[in-house]
Amino acid sequence: MSKIKIVTIGRLYCSGGSDIGKMVAEKLGIPCYDREIIEIAAKKSGISMDEIKKHEESILHPLKTPIRVFGKGDEDITEKIFAAETQVVYELADKGPCVIVGRCADFILKNKVKTLNVFIYSSNDKRRQTAMSEKHNIPADEVDQILKRYDKKRGDYYNANTNKKWGTKSSYDLCLDSGSLGYELCADIIAHAVEASK
Repeated sequence: MSKIKIVTIGRLYCSGGSDIGKMVAEKLGIPCYDREIIEIAAKKSGISMDEIKKHEESILHPLKTPIRVFGKGDEDITEKIFAAETQVVYELADKGPCVIVGRCADFILKNKVKTLNVFIYSSNDKRRQTAMSEKHNIPADEVDQILKRYDKKRGDYYNANTNKKWGTKSSYDLCLDSGSLGYELCADIIAHAVEASK
């Protein structure tokens, strides 16, 4: 058993982080959790999938104070969603080694289990190509606006909930440019890092 138990992956929108996460999981023979976390959180919290998708990456409040995961009193829906997703991340980590994409998992699992925290990024040109591909099918005249919007949502959500800076290299163990390296090599590097930690 390697010392690193969980791989967490943060990513710029359309940089391939989700795909790379799945590839890493396949190479290591472990599960990968991404959107599945939302489905499990919905069942646990009683909040509908539509509500979770609508609110999960919205800002809690302008002061960006970290939320109280198990706080008392009236929590707004965003806090309830984050609390439910946090509980799911804990339970998935307890089940065994896995890859977790997004959901502030690097922060949630800090000091709980040995993690390799990875951030996947790519140039705007490469991300534009991905965004306009069949997979995302984003119109060319909307690409730049959508990339900025999703990056901002992810960054604001992460910064608000973690007291860390999303996308800053000091927040992660490994930062990889998927546009330059390619998805396969990124996955190989991550998997090797896990295996080398034995």
